[in-house]
Amino acid sequence: MTTLSCNCGFSVTDENKYKVEAAMWHHAIHDHADMLKSMTVEMLENWLKHKDEQLKAGA
Repeated sequence: MTTLSCNCGFSVTDENKYKVEAAMWHHAIHDHADMLKSMTVEMLENWLKHKDEQLKAGA
């Protein structure tokens, strides 16, 4: 099982890591759009690296 969590408390768990990542992106886009718009490319890159590490750990 793979789990990703957002700092706001949202969490998603599934056996399919792609479904987990898609659900997290859906959450981020719908619930944190203003934050995403304010992030630089470097900030997004670091966020993605952190989430990728979480996905690998759950594999």
